[in-house]
Amino acid sequence: MIVRHGTGLKRAIELFILRNWALILTVIVTEQAIVLLSRYTRVLETDVFSATAIGLIATVVGIFIVFRFNESYQRWWEARILWGALVNQSRSFAREVGTLLTPERVPKLGSGPEANEFQTELVHRHLAFCNALRISLRGQDSWAELAPFLAADELAELQGFANKPTRLIRSQGDRLAELIGTEVSQQLLLMRFDATLSSLYDVQGGCERIKNTAFPDEVRLISRSLVWLSAVAVPIAFLSADRHIRAIELLAVVVICLSFMVVEQLGASLNNPFENEINDTPMTALCRTIEIDLRQQLGDKEVPPPIEPIDGVLM
Repeated sequence: MIVRHGTGLKRAIELFILRNWALILTVIVTEQAIVLLSRYTRVLETDVFSATAIGLIATVVGIFIVFRFNESYQRWWEARILWGALVNQSRSFAREVGTLLTPERVPKLGSGPEANEFQTELVHRHLAFCNALRISLRGQDSWAELAPFLAADELAELQGFANKPTRLIRSQGDRLAELIGTEVSQQLLLMRFDATLSSLYDVQGGCERIKNTAFPDEVRLISRSLVWLSAVAVPIAFLSADRHIRAIELLAVVVICLSFMVVEQLGASLNNPFENEINDTPMTALCRTIEIDLRQQLGDKEVPPPIEPIDGVLM
């Protein structure tokens, strides 16, 4: 995700050119080709693209682009909201583990060291869940990254499950059910943790819904086709007026068409917020934030540093 701090004007321009150089080149070549065709041939001698026609085309293009961008931005923003909720729910889970799961409330926990070991196990498994969700949403296969948080046998067993985040939450519930007794007070604790684990499933399900629900290809095809139609029609309209296009008019055409295309491509980029692109949800950084917060709640003095933006981009 591009962040505000660390991205100056120079870097913003560099990112724009780096991501859109092919598009910029294509637009310039297209407009120049139209100018050359009009200058040396009679192919483009037409009055079809009048000012009224161009206005209608621009209106339709604007409608489709705005629709697509709004829908894509909504998906992108919902993904960010879900991961923000995961951060807060992770903090709540660690707090509940540290304050509610004590030997006084749950005698089966044993002595203080045994209780601390169990609390650490739950928190580390939760960190494994957050990272497993990140890996799963990005379609990666780097499950070895979970090794610092899980026992070797549990990590090996996890490989046999198709949905690893789901399995990790189930393991949390199983471990809690093993230790919490049948007394009313302990059952209330179990209900509290069950609600927290269910809220984590809600976050996971929301992310998977965004990941697995494809944006209609028809909208993408129509909006992109209309954008290119405008890129061809606008300069022809200038030519139709006086059979000559001035440099300033050509520059205006390039800027207008390029603006349409960049916004359309930005909508396409925001449409899939879990693909590890520069505009996507910074899940790696958020997982590190969760890890730092939860390990400090456990009393760890040495925690990894936060993930910092690289050239204004946070992943």
